[in-house]
Amino acid sequence: MVMTTRGHSPARARTLGLASLLSIGALAVAGCYSGPDGRISETGDVGLSVGDDTAGDSGDSGDSGVGDSGDTGDTGGEPAQFKPAPASLRLLLARQYQNSIRDLLGPGAAAVVTPPEDAQINGLEAIAAAQLALSDAAVDAYESSARQAAAVALQDVAALQGYLGCTPIGPDDAACHEQFVRSFGRVAWRRSLLPEEVALYVSVAQTAALEAGDFWTGVEYAIATFLQSPYFLYQVELGVPDADDPSIRRLTGVELATRMSYFLLDTTPSPELLDEAEGGALDTAEGVREVARALLLSDDARIALSNFYAEILRLRELEALPKDPGTYPAWSPQLAAALRVETLTLIEDIIWQQDGDARDMFDAPYTFANDTLANFYGLAHPTGGAFSPDYFLKVPLPETEKRGGILGQGAYLAAFSHISSTSPTLRGKFVREAIMCQTIPPPPPDVVPVLPDSTADAPTMRDRLEMHMEDPACSSCHVMMDGVGFGLENYDGIGLYRTTENGATINTVSVLEPYGEFDGARALGGRLREAPEVSLCMVRNLFRHATGHVERVGELPTLQEIDEAFAADGFRMQELLAQLVASKAFRMVGAPE
Repeated sequence: MVMTTRGHSPARARTLGLASLLSIGALAVAGCYSGPDGRISETGDVGLSVGDDTAGDSGDSGDSGVGDSGDTGDTGGEPAQFKPAPASLRLLLARQYQNSIRDLLGPGAAAVVTPPEDAQINGLEAIAAAQLALSDAAVDAYESSARQAAAVALQDVAALQGYLGCTPIGPDDAACHEQFVRSFGRVAWRRSLLPEEVALYVSVAQTAALEAGDFWTGVEYAIATFLQSPYFLYQVELGVPDADDPSIRRLTGVELATRMSYFLLDTTPSPELLDEAEGGALDTAEGVREVARALLLSDDARIALSNFYAEILRLRELEALPKDPGTYPAWSPQLAAALRVETLTLIEDIIWQQDGDARDMFDAPYTFANDTLANFYGLAHPTGGAFSPDYFLKVPLPETEKRGGILGQGAYLAAFSHISSTSPTLRGKFVREAIMCQTIPPPPPDVVPVLPDSTADAPTMRDRLEMHMEDPACSSCHVMMDGVGFGLENYDGIGLYRTTENGATINTVSVLEPYGEFDGARALGGRLREAPEVSLCMVRNLFRHATGHVERVGELPTLQEIDEAFAADGFRMQELLAQLVASKAFRMVGAPE
């Protein structure tokens, strides 16, 4: 008979004996995050040790990768030798943690966890996850979440039967506890457990079960302890020495499956994917491509890529974006939410519905609108009907407003503006840095970043910035940024079209150096889609997100090869994702530092 009687819970532990069991996981976490030499090492579990310097409070990434300008360094005219970044451990992002709990224990358990918020370095959460140490509060959050998730999971023991494969005959059924530890531990840690690890966690389960007089209390404590281990909280990417070049380490099958799953799906690898990895399906580049293409059929893949673009395009903060109500009375959280959906729906249409040229996102002559956006943009229904508040309909864009692609949408135009004015500088800086992967240096320390007020001689934002650019200390950088932003000045600080500012006609003819003149968002997108930096920047941004580091000099030639394949395949994003994970830059790491 299956035992369903509930005993003590980790969420309500009262006795010293039971509470002390959870310290096995908690001490492992604490040891992992606060080693005396600043290196990641696990003290409470078995066998994990790898160096990884933590970043300081300044936010300096500590990454010695290439600069965003794309400079690969001086290699004497010879191609750079392939040399991947050092092996490391990478903390799960908050959404990856929550999705993993969902897939391991169900949506109820995922709903009660509260992982720490993600930080950013170099504009990406993945890079911060690879470099920043956790605070005491974050460690406490993981401990509390593990306890809560385990408690909720045990409210439906029938759902956990798949991890057992046995019927417990009493609190002291060590064989059944061992089956659970082996089965759940494999999917939680994304690898098979070592014998000593099995023994440790069976001991946790047995001690808790015997003290509570309940088999399932032992399971609950084992779950809570598994979820506090660095083997669960971190992506372990240590690899083994490559047979052809021992200075390079090849990710093991399960490490590669883990990296692929968290990159492509934002969640833990399924048992089936672990089976494939252990069976050798990921031992070759072609095998990796085949598995990746199968993973991309999942709805999780679409959601994961949307999460990436929401981060890159600053879409998550739109509802909280402050705008002066006197200047922009149309701005509201409802509008901001609709603008975010508009951008992500366009990207979804191009990449997933059409499986088309990813560069279309820069100059697509259509958008997706509900009734809120139709009123905001002044769009006409294609068939003369009424727009819905909930459904986003594909709508052609009128050429009169020069809109096209994501750079003509209110989400980008509002996010990269000030509270009561546009900002050609911010808009151009985003294009240069996030779309072209170029570096804009910070202003000199003695420069006062204050524009002159509007006057009769300088009524527009462009007039004022051009006066500012007369200062030689400002001109070299501002010409790169503002030259882009000037061409978007027909769109105000929330993205509404306009032709005048302070009674003066706005001049929006500008130049994207070195690619030529443009006027408006659609024309800018046309220039960008033909710029070779842009497709390579897509590759670089995805690689940074996938691996948690800025590309190193020794990785850039491989990324350039991926970009060439991307172009040859018609710039199809789905195929780019498959090619990227099959590349040696994704499958290989360097020796730990």
